[in-house]
Amino acid sequence: MNGTSFLRYRALRMRDRGRNWGGAWVAFLVGCQGEVADDPAEAGAEDAAADGAVEVSETGTDAITADPCGVVGCEASKVFHPRIREAFDRLGGATVLGAPTDNGGTQWVHAFGSGMVQDFAGGSLGPVILAESSSTAPWAAQAYAIHGPIRAAWLALGAPAVGHPKEDAHPLGGGVTALVQTFEKGCLGPDGRGGYELYEACAPPPDLAPTLAKIGAQFPTSSGGADLAVAVTWLPTLTRWSHQGAVPRTSASSVKWVWAAAALAKNSIATVETPALPTFEDSNNSTAGQLIDLAGGPNAVNDFTVALGIPITQLSLCGWSFDKTRVATNCSKLAGGDNFFTAVGAVTFLEKVWAGAGLPADKASKLAAWATLSPRSGYGGWVGTQLPAAVRPGLQHKAGWLPTGCCSAGYPAFYNEFAIVRTSRGSYAFAASAKNGGATRNDTKQTKALEWASCVVFHALAEPSGDPFSAGCTP
Repeated sequence: MNGTSFLRYRALRMRDRGRNWGGAWVAFLVGCQGEVADDPAEAGAEDAAADGAVEVSETGTDAITADPCGVVGCEASKVFHPRIREAFDRLGGATVLGAPTDNGGTQWVHAFGSGMVQDFAGGSLGPVILAESSSTAPWAAQAYAIHGPIRAAWLALGAPAVGHPKEDAHPLGGGVTALVQTFEKGCLGPDGRGGYELYEACAPPPDLAPTLAKIGAQFPTSSGGADLAVAVTWLPTLTRWSHQGAVPRTSASSVKWVWAAAALAKNSIATVETPALPTFEDSNNSTAGQLIDLAGGPNAVNDFTVALGIPITQLSLCGWSFDKTRVATNCSKLAGGDNFFTAVGAVTFLEKVWAGAGLPADKASKLAAWATLSPRSGYGGWVGTQLPAAVRPGLQHKAGWLPTGCCSAGYPAFYNEFAIVRTSRGSYAFAASAKNGGATRNDTKQTKALEWASCVVFHALAEPSGDPFSAGCTP
C-alpha cells in the first residue's frame, strides 16, 4: 500500500468508527463542517469527501483539498497564501526549494517588509525565500523566489530598502550568465567583486568601442593637438574597451595609487597612512617616495603589480629621485626609462583594486577611502569636473600631470587620470592619458578636453539610451 492509499484508508477507517460511535464523533472527525447525514445519499457524499480529503503531492507536501493548509503557503494561523504555494509548485517543489524552515521568522508564512515571505531550507538552489508583495500591480499576481547571493544582498540591505521582488532571478544577458533580479525599488545585480548592489536597473553595458573611437577622433581638435589613450572597464561584468589602450604613456603622478597599494601589502594601515594622506590629497612627491620605500623599493613595486597579473610592459616603475635616488632593475624600457603605464594596464590595476586583490579587506577599504581625497574637480580633478555633482563625493581617483615646461626642452605635456566612477547602474574604471608635444600645445585646452572625455564616457554608461555627445559635456 503506498502512502496515498494508506492515508485514504486511515481516513475511511476513522470515519467508519465515527459512525459506530455516534453522530457527534462523526461531526468532529469531518471538521464540524455541517450536520451529520442520516440519509444514504448524504452518506455517499461524505464517502466521496473522505476519499479526497487528504492527498500527498509528488514533492511530499500535504495538499488538503477542503483545507489547503499544511505548512507550505500557510501562516501559523492557517491563513492560506496561494501565490506562495503556486510559486513553490512552479519552481520545482521540495526538490528545488527544500522544506519550510525557520530563519528567524518561523517556518510559516509571515510578514516581512511590504509583504509576506516563507523560508525554505534549500534543495538544488540552496536556501530560498518565497516572497509575495502587498502591491496590487500586475507583477504582484505571483510570488517569486530569492536565493543565492541575491538573497544575501536582500537580507543585508533590508527589505524596506529594496522592496519585494517583481520577477524571479534570471541571467543578465549579453553573454553574461550572472543572475540579476528586479525589486520594487531597483535591481540587485553583481558588483564585480563577488557581491551584489542595488542599481536603478540591470542590463548588459552598451558597446563603448564606437564612443571611445569618436572621442579619440575628436580629441586632437578639441585639445589643441593632443592625442588620447583611454581604456574603460564596466566593473559589474568586467567588460573592457580601449582606444590606443596598448600605447605606453609617461605616468606622472597617477601611479602613486599603485605605490600606496604596494606599500599596504607589506605594512600596517597606520604605517602607510602617514605618507598616503598627503600623497592623495596634494600629490606630494616626497611622501610618494616614502610609499615606494615602504613597499620595499621600486623592484618590489614592480613585483607587486606583476603578481596582480599586470605585465611589466603595461605598468612599470623605473625610478623616483625625490629626496633620494631610487632605480629599478626590473622595469621595462618601453618609454625610454620613464615610468609609464598603458591605459589597459591602468584599468587592470583598477579592476584589481575594486576586487580587493592583493590586500586584505580592511586595507582594500582604506585604500579606496584614500582615493576619495584627491580633488573632486578643477586642477588635478579633471575626471570629476563635468560629472554630476552627486557623483563626485564617491569618486575614487588619482590624477597625474607633467605640464608644458616641467621637464626637458620639447618634452610633451601629459595629463593623466586613473578613476573608479559610480553610476546608478554600476561602477566603471577609467584610465586616460592626454599627450601633447605639438608646437601649438595649450594645457588649458588639453585638460578641458580630458574633462569632456570623462563626461562623455559617464553619460554613455549611466544613460545608455541617450546620445552621450549631446549630454551637455563641453570640450
